[in-house]
Amino acid sequence: MEMNGTTVIARPADVVWDYVIDTAHDADWRTGVDESGLQSVEPVGPGTLGYALAGNQRAEWRVISYEPGVRVDWEFTSGPILGRGGYFLVPVDGGTQFTLVADIKPTSWLKYLGPVFTWIGRRQNQNDVEKLRDILESMPKKGTGS
Repeated sequence: MEMNGTTVIARPADVVWDYVIDTAHDADWRTGVDESGLQSVEPVGPGTLGYALAGNQRAEWRVISYEPGVRVDWEFTSGPILGRGGYFLVPVDGGTQFTLVADIKPTSWLKYLGPVFTWIGRRQNQNDVEKLRDILESMPKKGTGS
């Protein structure tokens, strides 16, 4: 089930990248994420292991491809959903197009929600990237004091 979300953020790609690659920020912009982090030593790259906690649910993931400033892809290795996800950044006039990629398969009772799960997931991911945009655009620009 593809559940991508895309927006344009009025910030350079390196600023967007630095924010989203720091998993400590996930709880600020990802719906339902209470905590997230790395389970392996930095720097982030292929093979890096991480986790996210949402309530009492824990999802673990592994980075499968990594191109700094451009994209990171991971696969879920355990948790209530399986599949792959990632972030994809493209510089555009006035900022960065940011896409949250999610191609997942729900497990346990979630699989019985079918199309409703997909609709909710797409809407949630779109809301998340828009929240990310709002956070980053409200931060002062580096070197300008504004």
